[in-house]
Amino acid sequence: MSIEIGAFVRPWNPFSFDEALRGIKEADYGTVGLLGGSSDVSLDLRKLTENVAERVAAQGLTANLACLHVDHELGEDEALASVRAQVEQAAKLKVSYLMTFGADHEPQHARWYRAAREAAAHAELFGITLVFKPHGGCTTDADALLKCVDEIAHENAKIFYDAGNIIYYNQAGDPVADAKRVAPYVAGFCAKDCGGYHSDVMIQFGDGNVDFPAVFDVLLSGGFKGPVMLECCK
Repeated sequence: MSIEIGAFVRPWNPFSFDEALRGIKEADYGTVGLLGGSSDVSLDLRKLTENVAERVAAQGLTANLACLHVDHELGEDEALASVRAQVEQAAKLKVSYLMTFGADHEPQHARWYRAAREAAAHAELFGITLVFKPHGGCTTDADALLKCVDEIAHENAKIFYDAGNIIYYNQAGDPVADAKRVAPYVAGFCAKDCGGYHSDVMIQFGDGNVDFPAVFDVLLSGGFKGPVMLECCK
């Protein structure tokens, strides 16, 4: 089995976008995920810098993921229109995945579920998979992630598992136990270690509490095929 391993822009956030892309290429990755930022370019699909795709290609890289934002300050019709427009921007980038992060506060959860359902349906038209990951709020742990699956209720909505965030957002988080429960829905993996609840994630792999071999044993047994994307490191 061949697992795609790439890197998000996030570890290179302090640098310019072109410097980040060069760093990713020089580190021998061929795939970049447009999660994170840079000193000179916005990767927000609502205000995306026009030549992002060209700059990615110029470094010999392929972008596989962009990020979706749900606007809770807008009226619902406007928010859903924004979601559809962001999906269409992602399609122009020719990414395979569109990632959304859930909603932090309970009053926002219902809107986020509806927006994610809309995004999943619209993204399917372009061959893009909508993904969400453990990120606090309504995506905190396995219980919350499985509720998202039920509430979104669309086969094109999957999980991008983040074992480090299971520890970061939960005082007794167990990434292996949670992976066993969500494995059938996992389409990708955010690679980060974490030292504990609300602890540092910009650490070297192996210095935190994520048992990566055990997590991957569970995911691979559940049929996981990647990609694995570096999100945080020292």
